[in-house]
Amino acid sequence: MSGGIRRFLNLGLYDGHKHLYLLRRLDLSKTDFFHRTAEEAAEHGKVLATLTPAKARATNRRRIRNTQDLATAEAAAPKIGPPKPELLMGPPQISPCLNSHHFVHFFPTASESKVVLGDRGNRILRFNILDGSRYIDTLPCLHGVKEMPMVVSVPPTDLHLRDGDDTGDLYIIDGLLHPDKAEVRPQFEALVWRGFRPSALSSRFWHCDILPLPPWISHHKHAMVFGHALVSDSICFSICGAEGAGTYCFHIATREWSKAGDWLMPFNGKADYVPELGLWFGVSNNLPCAADLSGVVRGEELSPDKMRIWARDDLPEEWQPKSLHNPCVVSLGSGRFIVESSTSWMP
Repeated sequence: MSGGIRRFLNLGLYDGHKHLYLLRRLDLSKTDFFHRTAEEAAEHGKVLATLTPAKARATNRRRIRNTQDLATAEAAAPKIGPPKPELLMGPPQISPCLNSHHFVHFFPTASESKVVLGDRGNRILRFNILDGSRYIDTLPCLHGVKEMPMVVSVPPTDLHLRDGDDTGDLYIIDGLLHPDKAEVRPQFEALVWRGFRPSALSSRFWHCDILPLPPWISHHKHAMVFGHALVSDSICFSICGAEGAGTYCFHIATREWSKAGDWLMPFNGKADYVPELGLWFGVSNNLPCAADLSGVVRGEELSPDKMRIWARDDLPEEWQPKSLHNPCVVSLGSGRFIVESSTSWMP
């Protein structure tokens, strides 16, 4: 989301019992994640103390467990029921010998009404929810399997919007890189919109382009993408390899790379820019993190005064890093966020 207040939150989920992939869609205008008044927050805090130091928290939990207050506290906690699935999808019919259930990945887009899905067969589907109607169309297939795809969504340009497409372009890199095999196994690709064909005005024109990896890691046998973020007109990746670590910037217009430095950005996975705050938000070692990445493209290493990682003592026990699985920060607009993981919601 490029800015403003988010209306919908799309959640791609995997049901391990039924072996199904689900898309649920939260209408945020009808969901109260936050207390509306200071009085409500204070009243809630009397039942569930959430910002107590770790030692006091442990004492509190022992006290609650020794009384009947735990049931009262759980009853007072707000409950948000999941919406019905908008889409159910079975696993693709590909080799069952792959030791993973991650056969389908949900890719974020700049549009709240479109969700892109990719499978281990390199096929790309797009699920559209427009004015109450629902339909699926296809985008070009990827050229190579991505073991752990990481996706950067670039907001639509005037070209997209003029042609009535608000998905934006998608840049997809494998989180597990094998740079020495890049010539035979594409590991960085882009799904880009190039407008209408001049000879067939009714046909939309998407392309899947193979992109190069940073030349500085071409001799590596293994590397891992530690974190990534869209910074102005470039995509910045922090990459760890057997021979060191570094942050590299891919310039979208020229499709050339530059090296920012032999250091890593603080984020694990994706960091999103929030225009109203002028900062990038994500997670660092499962903790919320905010940083000013505006100088990364110019090779400026982050200084401590340009970033903050929330301390563990700021968080309740059930939101501690060990309790979360692959969390991500989602901006809801107006300076409000949720941290989503497979185990918790954190407004």
